[in-house]
Amino acid sequence: MKSPKKPYVILSAAMTIDGKIASKTGDPELSDEADWKEVHKLRTKVDAIMVGKGTILKDNPKLHIKYFSHKGYYRIVVDSHLTIPLDANVITYEPALYPTIICTTENISSSRITLYQARGITIIQAGKGVKVDLSRALEALSDMGIKKILLEGGGTLNWGFLEKDLIDEIRLTIAPWFVGGKHAVSLVDGEGFDKMSECPRYHLINVKKRENYLTLNYKRMRS
Repeated sequence: MKSPKKPYVILSAAMTIDGKIASKTGDPELSDEADWKEVHKLRTKVDAIMVGKGTILKDNPKLHIKYFSHKGYYRIVVDSHLTIPLDANVITYEPALYPTIICTTENISSSRITLYQARGITIIQAGKGVKVDLSRALEALSDMGIKKILLEGGGTLNWGFLEKDLIDEIRLTIAPWFVGGKHAVSLVDGEGFDKMSECPRYHLINVKKRENYLTLNYKRMRS
């Protein structure tokens, strides 16, 4: 079977010992400054960073690079209904250095797309369903010359990538506490697989310990 044309995808996340990436109230502050510096260093080595609409609505991040010199990169937002605010930081903050791409569906009206394009946003329409067809979106991003993406998604977007086996590498920092709660966001949410045999498997390629933090690197096992 021919492999799909797509950028290399690195999932980057910090989680608690019990696998949560935010508390039940949505507090995501797990990383200390040393870990954030490592994350921003990794950002300098990719062509784009990708998040979901929920991250934009909750945190309004700039998705920029601190601590290190760089030439910028693309900011990619997966927004199936094209509803993120036009005044969001991901749109207004240094667009020349960090051009923004929004991946949405083919169901969005041309008039709505024009509103975003007028702000300099590139729109990729992928799929006619209720959610973005991530495989088709990645193919379009590859056609734009994007070779490596850092995925900093929430549990829902991470599941979308995992379900379609689109994650090539994982950088996972484990923070030294439990948060608990069935409503706290996990690293991967979604429906989940029925059987262990269906799950993508990964090689552990590196382990780094720093004080009470542990960073694990994995690569996808492919035949």
